[in-house]
Amino acid sequence: MPRQFIPVGEILKETLKSRGLGNGDLLFRIRRGWTSAVGVKIAQHACPHMLRGGRLTIGVDSPAWMSELSMLSPQIIEKINSGLNDAAADSGGHTPGAVQELKFRLAGQPAADAAGAASGKNTPPIKKRALTPDEKTAVEAASANIPDGELRRQAVRMLSNSCRRKR
Repeated sequence: MPRQFIPVGEILKETLKSRGLGNGDLLFRIRRGWTSAVGVKIAQHACPHMLRGGRLTIGVDSPAWMSELSMLSPQIIEKINSGLNDAAADSGGHTPGAVQELKFRLAGQPAADAAGAASGKNTPPIKKRALTPDEKTAVEAASANIPDGELRRQAVRMLSNSCRRKR
């Protein structure tokens, strides 16, 4: 019987879903386009943290920014969804209205510079703890067949952080 190959994207989707991060790919795309959607000034003070059921949680660095962005919510939602639909049109998928609501919370520290905001690297730090041997094995197995080095490193980082959050 011939060996059946499973696309890496399917493996990652299933892994994300099993860890309660089913919208991880959408959140990644939102983070990647965050600065272009909201502008550099806002991106320096706020960044997307979580997407669940159409609600995007955004961490902000002060109550003043929380208030300001609350008033701009409809425009921000429109720009985010527009950016997602433009990206989906390029890749063949369609994600109309992926974000329906914004929720703001204080992030406790200022967001990173605009370059960090554009790449999604300004999320709050995760308490670092060593992975258990089983967790390391699972992360390595899940990422072993990803041929692109950068994508593999990002997958390892994401899966490792997910494991750290579980405890």
